[in-house]
Amino acid sequence: MLAFFKGLGVGFLCLLLFVAGVVFNVEFLDKKHSNQALNFSRNIEISTHLKPDEFYTNINFWANENLDSKITLSDDEKKQIADTFNQIIQRTQKDNFCSGGSFSLEPNFSYKDGIQTIKGQKLNANLECVIKENDLENFNHFLNDLNTIVKKSSFVGVSIPSLEPKFSKKLLQENKEELYSQLLQKAYSYETIYSKDLNKTCTLKTLDTNLNANISPRFFAAKSNDMQLSLPVVKNTEQSLSATALFICK
Repeated sequence: MLAFFKGLGVGFLCLLLFVAGVVFNVEFLDKKHSNQALNFSRNIEISTHLKPDEFYTNINFWANENLDSKITLSDDEKKQIADTFNQIIQRTQKDNFCSGGSFSLEPNFSYKDGIQTIKGQKLNANLECVIKENDLENFNHFLNDLNTIVKKSSFVGVSIPSLEPKFSKKLLQENKEELYSQLLQKAYSYETIYSKDLNKTCTLKTLDTNLNANISPRFFAAKSNDMQLSLPVVKNTEQSLSATALFICK
């Protein structure tokens, strides 16, 4: 009988030890495992579409055939060329569409058998112009005035390429700030999503961004008609911002 109770006591003690082990495993080991932090990263990307808000052209002045073939220039002829560009600059300052207008005038040489010979004159000058879409009518008036000035000159010619769209610094900066704001909101939204999915508290730790700043307008150039320019057909251009987000879940 004594042996029976002794065996019963040993069995009961073993049962207690087993139950204690199970409780320890559930309450402590599993809890410790569940409290381990989970660190992971993922890529996030957003984009917006931009429409060019400015248009650029370069007005080139050059020596016409009279000046290109003129071996020497008198002081009066040089003065006439200078007066032409003074008028061009004065007209340019009225609307402030363009910058530049200074000119260079120098002999144009030909070479034969090592001998340098003057064959005419070389003229270089240009205006760099930037306009907004609603400036086109006034800009064409300005071009017509330039053409009138040049036609009075015996030596100066002018040519104008088509207008090319571009993004202003202000537009790019405003869009960049909008991209950063949207990216940050999207990154923080993942805190809630991952916290629910993992049954943990997930926090955004770092956000390393990479802005695609090198964007160019897409357009089809419109041909100019005499001194009248038309705006090109432009398409929206995508600018994107990507980032690597690091999350910590506990």
